[in-house]
Amino acid sequence: MASDADTRDYLYAVLNLPNTASQNEIRERYRALSVIFHPDKQHDERTSDTAASKFLDIQKAYEGEIYRRSPVFMDAFCQTRFFDKFMTAWVSPDRDLPSVPGLISPLVPQYTGPQGLKWKWPAELRSKDNEEVAQSAENQIKAALDEWEFDRRHDAVEQLLQPRGSVTCSINASSLFASGDVSAHNSQNVLNRIRGIGLATFGVRQSVTKRLGPKTTVALTGHSQTGSRNITRTLTGTLQHQFTPRFALELTAGFLKPYIVAAATTYNDNDNAVVLRTGFVPTLWRSLPPFLTLSVGRRLFRHSPTQGSATWTFSPGSPTSRLELHVHSSKPFDLTSPEEYTPAPDAGEPMFDNGPGSITGFGAGVGSWSSGLVLHGLESCFTVNYSVFLHELALRLKAGVEIGFAGAAYSISAKWSGKRTAFSTTAGVGNWGVFVRLELSYLRQKWMLPIVLSPENNETLALYSIIIPSTALALGYHFILKPRRRAQRATYFDAARRALKEDRSAVMRESENTVLLLREPARRHMDAERAIGGLVILEATYGPTAVDEDTAGLHVDVTIPLQALVHKSQLYVSNKVPKSGIQGFCDPAPETPKSLRVRYVFRDQMHYAEIPDLMPIVLPLRGKIRPLS
Repeated sequence: MASDADTRDYLYAVLNLPNTASQNEIRERYRALSVIFHPDKQHDERTSDTAASKFLDIQKAYEGEIYRRSPVFMDAFCQTRFFDKFMTAWVSPDRDLPSVPGLISPLVPQYTGPQGLKWKWPAELRSKDNEEVAQSAENQIKAALDEWEFDRRHDAVEQLLQPRGSVTCSINASSLFASGDVSAHNSQNVLNRIRGIGLATFGVRQSVTKRLGPKTTVALTGHSQTGSRNITRTLTGTLQHQFTPRFALELTAGFLKPYIVAAATTYNDNDNAVVLRTGFVPTLWRSLPPFLTLSVGRRLFRHSPTQGSATWTFSPGSPTSRLELHVHSSKPFDLTSPEEYTPAPDAGEPMFDNGPGSITGFGAGVGSWSSGLVLHGLESCFTVNYSVFLHELALRLKAGVEIGFAGAAYSISAKWSGKRTAFSTTAGVGNWGVFVRLELSYLRQKWMLPIVLSPENNETLALYSIIIPSTALALGYHFILKPRRRAQRATYFDAARRALKEDRSAVMRESENTVLLLREPARRHMDAERAIGGLVILEATYGPTAVDEDTAGLHVDVTIPLQALVHKSQLYVSNKVPKSGIQGFCDPAPETPKSLRVRYVFRDQMHYAEIPDLMPIVLPLRGKIRPLS
């Protein structure tokens, strides 16, 4: 059920009146629009259907009822029709692809079955009819079908067992950079350094998880690690049950020596989190007390995502317990929008649209910071970390500093994540030495390669360990990520441009018919305004905020619809709904930040206004009038 505020916003949007409009103004506007869109007043068959639909909207809005196809829903429907032209049914905007016959050419489902309709097929295939698909290159269709089959099989295994695996191969390359005398036998010295490179540790971990019910899961994890002196093998089973949405219990048992048994309970609500974890060795119960970890987290401020946490750990055999205090926060940013991006205070993970984004790839993301204090004897330290996630590039950059009694340490890392693959690199230096860590992930399987470059704090080596990965990252961005980002952006606008020019687009036909209905009232308004030196709209376009070669042809002429809205030398349109919901408007590029550009004359002076999509249209501007010479 819509609220009273939504009802009023919708009424004002349909009638194009400000929220402060009086009952008389609403009545006058209703009468004026009824005369324009009344079905009995239409003499052109092209505009009769559009006029009847608009008249019904105006009538129900005036009566104070919310029509079931609200402006937001209509906008979502408009976007869906752009890219899925064969769909003729109404669908909810929160669905990826509706299972409607004919949405994708029947040629594809006959090979994939009904479940193939749920997959996000490439736009170049999805927008073709049967004949075009039949005539398409065989390799292109086969590649799309192979990718669909691969995803289907992977999803089936993922839902059944959720396999996770990792392989860690630690390399000791300190001999390669060790200091020493360089004798005359320089080549022999280099060979000796290379022979000194060896395998420090090698470990393999694999786990599978089976869901027994909606609230219960069971997991089996095996781990084996070999070092220079010993071999470690563990096999553990974990049972987890979610008693309530806030309370969960986890039990873990080891099936190999030393047969560790552990339990953890978790309480988590919107503002607080408590985790209590304990474990012990049954055969050493009397001589070795159980370990204990207590973690408490809480949101510190009501209208801020800043959180604080405290963790206390007691380990048998340790002279002192360990206490960690941390504060962390994150803030999304979106530079692609002309308005300041302010997420909701209660929002969890930030949500970004699927729009074209920026050219550089730095337009949207999340910045996070954290600081902490660790109290554990001589290992006590203070830590500071900052990271930024670039949503358009799927790239995360992170830097951290640690200062303690043993000295200072710092590290930098970069991680790129794709649909199935992820790659990260980390370089760090501290009292333990200098290291580089490479990590590759594919289908939930992870390969890690830590490389120890020096067991000492070698400043020169540390500098090179940072410069070389940073240079590689810059080159990768310039030659791989940036061209890929440009290609994605160009592809998005090409698809929008094809949809905008599509002759079969019902949305475009409705917009053009509405403009025909408004042409005569707009002309009368402009003649009356010119006579009194009032507000005269000369030119108005609506399209993407960014103006470049990619957005060429995506700016729609909305001069006549704006002219028809001028009333008593003023123009006001609320920002409660997208401007694409205004009569005669159409969304030329869904999910793209757009602006309305207007050239108008007021009091015999020419002015120009550029109004972002989320700002109300108020003309003439006050205090921001820009005369044109």
